[in-house]
Amino acid sequence: EGIGLSDISVIAFAWDANFYRLRMPLFLAATALKRSPLSLFRKTGASGEISKYQPANIRQLLTEMFRSEGFTGKLPPVRFITHHLAHAAIAFYTSPFDKSDILIIDGSGENKATSGYIGEGDKLKKVFTYTIPDSLGWFYKSVTEYLGYLPDRHEGRVMALASYGEEDEEIQKIFSRIISLKKDGSYRHNPAYSFLGAHRNGKVFGKKMEEDLGPPRFKGEEISQRHKNIARAAQDTLEESVVSLLSRFKNGEGVSSNLCVAGGIALNCRMNGHLSEHPSVENIYLPPLPGDAGTALGAALLVAANLGFNPRFSLTHSYWGPGYSSEEVEAVLKKTKADYSKEKDISGRAAELLAKGNLLGWFQGRLEAGPRALGGRSILADPRDIKTKDIVNKRVKGREKWRPFAPSILKENMNDYLLNPFDSPFMGIAFKTTPKADSDMPAAIHVDSTTRPQIVSRDSSKKYWELIKKFGDLTGVYGLLNTSFNVNEEPIVASPEDALRSFYASGLDYLVIENFILRKGG
Repeated sequence: EGIGLSDISVIAFAWDANFYRLRMPLFLAATALKRSPLSLFRKTGASGEISKYQPANIRQLLTEMFRSEGFTGKLPPVRFITHHLAHAAIAFYTSPFDKSDILIIDGSGENKATSGYIGEGDKLKKVFTYTIPDSLGWFYKSVTEYLGYLPDRHEGRVMALASYGEEDEEIQKIFSRIISLKKDGSYRHNPAYSFLGAHRNGKVFGKKMEEDLGPPRFKGEEISQRHKNIARAAQDTLEESVVSLLSRFKNGEGVSSNLCVAGGIALNCRMNGHLSEHPSVENIYLPPLPGDAGTALGAALLVAANLGFNPRFSLTHSYWGPGYSSEEVEAVLKKTKADYSKEKDISGRAAELLAKGNLLGWFQGRLEAGPRALGGRSILADPRDIKTKDIVNKRVKGREKWRPFAPSILKENMNDYLLNPFDSPFMGIAFKTTPKADSDMPAAIHVDSTTRPQIVSRDSSKKYWELIKKFGDLTGVYGLLNTSFNVNEEPIVASPEDALRSFYASGLDYLVIENFILRKGG
């Protein structure tokens, strides 16, 4: 934005670092003594955070960050904000609701793992909280690691795999010992299976999980039906636990049938779909950054509110990253000697290419904030042929065959494709699909006849809306298969140079970048 350190009044940091000076070590020690004294002698993820989040360490890292970017001058004051409160702030302050219940679920923030808040106007009030080790985030990531994936990174793979699982009474009984539900809607997590347990093959999952569930799956090992059943049981346990928390609002101080959800677990779109279908929930909202990245904005909004500013605004889109003019893009294309053409109707031409079965890299406007590609930096394909999913995987994404892709659907046509639809612009909620969706866009529908759509409105993304509209006029299907513009395990592209590298290193047919089209392969 062209500002310097002298223009910044306050830096808001979304962890209460002061809590880590003494209170957090004492809390962890007391928890360990109560649950598992031997764990005092073992290193855990939470104990590693004690040194990471010391106030002096954070200020030093911030100073180094600004200096590395060329900023000079004194570091502004740093205000430390409670982590779950920062989650609650982005969830509620950017929502369309004047009043709402707010559910925060993650691994941990300071000593907290799950929290319930009430939002009203610009006020946030805590209703309940669950502290370490009662963490649904730790539960789910322990299963993620047990199934051979990276915890805090590949939880979405477990969620997708769950749809292929079958109900297994033996496995479910084991999970009922790991997560126990109480009649009052509360839950408890048995930390012997992860947080405070002895470890053998995993950093997160404990030896006791191996003893009860059997040997863990290792990376590259074939996925068995039992692995699928374990994923199913883990997902079902998570959903049942989170839904039970709704009664904590209704039996307590909950103010409305609106619900805001945030925290890392809020990236679980199947769980969110389950919540949206609950009878007590009439309206649900998830910000585009429900995980820790969103707490930066949440912390800033809380500090702004404390300084007398109104923190409320409606977050209708997530295009807040860097953008590039046509002149800047063309300069890069000329510098790299790319073979390109300029189009007057870029959306119309792209729609024609998609309707002919081509795979497109789509680079338009500003980069999306958050983990989902929303038509700013997307790979797009025709969803009408189920084989398209395998083609995208083979030529570009390199993902497991069983992982689903999702569609971008015009808001005007969402009733054609989704059961009980509502505006969901950030691809955060799974919906059940209609027979028309299953027929028209099978490449973007999961095996269980659900999908995680982006509902596209003309007001929030005009050029992307026009593309889907013109594709629909050509084909009769007003939706596109949309996945992030990157190859497997790489970040989403941000700059024109990033887009060119990914384009030429993958099996994409065309790159549509602002008003220019690049073709590959003669």
